[in-house]
Amino acid sequence: MPFYLRPPNIERLKARGDTMSLVRASRYRDPEIAEQARALLTERMDYYIRQLDSKNLSLVAQSRDALVAIGPPARDRLIFILGEGHVHRRQDAAFVLGKMGDPAAVEPLCAALKFPDPLLRRLAAEALGRIGDPRAEKPLKRMVALEPNPAAAKSGRKAISKLRVPAD
Repeated sequence: MPFYLRPPNIERLKARGDTMSLVRASRYRDPEIAEQARALLTERMDYYIRQLDSKNLSLVAQSRDALVAIGPPARDRLIFILGEGHVHRRQDAAFVLGKMGDPAAVEPLCAALKFPDPLLRRLAAEALGRIGDPRAEKPLKRMVALEPNPAAAKSGRKAISKLRVPAD
């Protein structure tokens, strides 16, 4: 939880275009301030999605954090990209969906386990492990059994170990 001496001035943060301060403000204890910050981040969602393609790793990290702070609207766009985008955009979408930890992304991420790109399969498996939803168990086990890429198979096994599978 970020520490503020006084409430963040959302208008000042907007004028400065300070993404990381807006991300921190989106976690502020006052729900009204947090919602204002999320609304401003949401206005720039297309910009953050485009910045995932940047070669500037700091900008990519900021964009990922902003998309996580935006929540469901960004999740829905990322799920679309996961199924329709260029392979590198799909990889970024899988990574950010994992950071979000939203169970709504489980089925699309399970579908991504079948894509030809081994890095995408690996990122999808890692995202499913972060989410921890037991619905991913069978697709992950199938992926591990058929996976020719050792790194992707290892990510699949690790993801399976993180699932919250109910005891029989």
